[in-house]
Amino acid sequence: MKTSTSPPSRLFLAVEEAFARMKWSGRQVPGREVLEADFETHHTRVRLHVQAFPEIQAVSVATTLGHTVPASRMGIVSELLMRSNLELTIGAFELDYDAGRVMFRASNVFPEHIIPTAIIGSLVHSALAETDRLTPFLTLILRMPPEELGRVNMKLFIQREDLLPPVPDTDDGPSLLP
Repeated sequence: MKTSTSPPSRLFLAVEEAFARMKWSGRQVPGREVLEADFETHHTRVRLHVQAFPEIQAVSVATTLGHTVPASRMGIVSELLMRSNLELTIGAFELDYDAGRVMFRASNVFPEHIIPTAIIGSLVHSALAETDRLTPFLTLILRMPPEELGRVNMKLFIQREDLLPPVPDTDDGPSLLP
């Protein structure tokens, strides 16, 4: 484990380089190989957490959705997340039952001496895009009156295209908040 006085690992330097190449700014968590940043997406503001694990040569990118899931909605939100995960190629949604938090996490293990910063950038883009995509679905489920929840066909519900963010016209991706 790195201490606050240890030099950064090559892996963490690659994370910083990926942010620099994309012109994103992040805040380093003191004493840890972690960058955090806030992004403005179509539906929401996203807090991003990128951590380097040099011991296993891995990078993990995680976001937390801004909603708190009450115990009464855990079942239907779990179904929403699991059905969403079936469609994903990179990463997965998670539900912290104790805190009622919905998260998205994507990780990659890199070869010892090859750390493509483009892959780190892609992990960030994937996490932001999936978080933005799921936000309106989760919002509707959490606001829905209890009597309507039993009538939701989740398989059809997650196919609603009217809730999806528009496809960007450029390759710039999400904007970083100042």
